[in-house]
Amino acid sequence: MEHPPEQADWLTVTQKGAVLEVVMQRPDKLNAMTVSMVERIIEAARRYEEDPKLRVMLITARGPYFTSGMDISGGRPSYEGSSMEARRDYRNNAIQRLGDLLEIIEKPVVVAHQGPCLGGGLEISLCCDFLLASSRTHYGFPEIRIGVLPGSGGTSRITRLAGPHWARWLVIAGENIGAEQARTIGIVHDVYPEAEFEARVQVFCEKLAGLPPEAVAVSKLAIELATDLERGSARNVERLANSVLFIGKERQERVEAFLNRQREPKP
Repeated sequence: MEHPPEQADWLTVTQKGAVLEVVMQRPDKLNAMTVSMVERIIEAARRYEEDPKLRVMLITARGPYFTSGMDISGGRPSYEGSSMEARRDYRNNAIQRLGDLLEIIEKPVVVAHQGPCLGGGLEISLCCDFLLASSRTHYGFPEIRIGVLPGSGGTSRITRLAGPHWARWLVIAGENIGAEQARTIGIVHDVYPEAEFEARVQVFCEKLAGLPPEAVAVSKLAIELATDLERGSARNVERLANSVLFIGKERQERVEAFLNRQREPKP
């Protein structure tokens, strides 16, 4: 399978204080993603995971689309009838590896959709901790039109987040949904007016970056564990998590700072 030639400016990675910003910008192709672009996001995610000065990773885009999905202009791979080979490739492909990495990083990952987000872009987004949308955004999985389903984690994750009812609408029917509907069914956290979008996203990321990192990390782990546990075991996860945080230096410093503010004389 041939891939289109790469341009360095199709994807940029910039550190802005404690925020690592990854921006896709390939407007002539509606930000269609190449495998190399996804691999570069993986590299950025590893940098983010390893650098203690970075507190938030933001994935966003410029142009009319967040992304139209993966670029398949070079054709689809042919497995000559071997479904086993196809399953192996799906297990190890770039989107699958990126999604798995974003989920296990013990720091928040924010994705901000300034425009429509389709296919592989939605698969990646469902792995992020926070999904923010412009009011002009819509979402969809067009894969059914070429005879496949979103098989790099998209089908399982959309079912987990929105339930089988809406998974059927998106995956089987191939229907699109708007930003407000995506918020209603639990995919998107918040929707901002187009004119305010970039500023509101920046404020949100800066707020996240100011939160205590150890508490954020343990909260992310606890939520992921509690999602698939029965009620009693989920409560035990909470207690274990807080028992670690309660004795930590981070909490002690934060509590002391809060108490000092409370002791200050009122003007």
